[in-house]
Amino acid sequence: MSHSDSQKALEGDGIRTRAFNVSEEDLDSGCRQIRVEGELDLSVADQLHERLDAALLDDVDVLVSLERCDFIDSTGIAALIRAHSSMASRGRRLQICNPSGQVSRILGITGLDHAGLIYDSAEAALADRFEASISGPAQASGGEAVSLQ
Repeated sequence: MSHSDSQKALEGDGIRTRAFNVSEEDLDSGCRQIRVEGELDLSVADQLHERLDAALLDDVDVLVSLERCDFIDSTGIAALIRAHSSMASRGRRLQICNPSGQVSRILGITGLDHAGLIYDSAEAALADRFEASISGPAQASGGEAVSLQ
């Protein structure tokens, strides 16, 4: 399954900014990748939230790729944390991969980089998911509740 919302780029004052786009693809019967492109902020966070809610209802793990995400604000972070908590309570996982430089710094400030949710690549996240399926949920990293103090 593949969905796509706006794919055009915006230009203003010589700075090229990607328009927000969220797309998804089922990687297998139990895992969906959601790709975020552009700026994930208050004006568009509900679009990501809807995709994450749909994945929860479909009872699949989620891999959120932030490789082409230029910026994330507190509403985007809140959508990810809320989805992680909901999925963990149902025995499912939310993993984040490939955060762009600025997004990686923002996630680091929040402490999410120490919660076992963020991976340098989709391959690393999927390998960890596979390893967790073999060793069982008690051994899975990223299954703990995320709490920001």
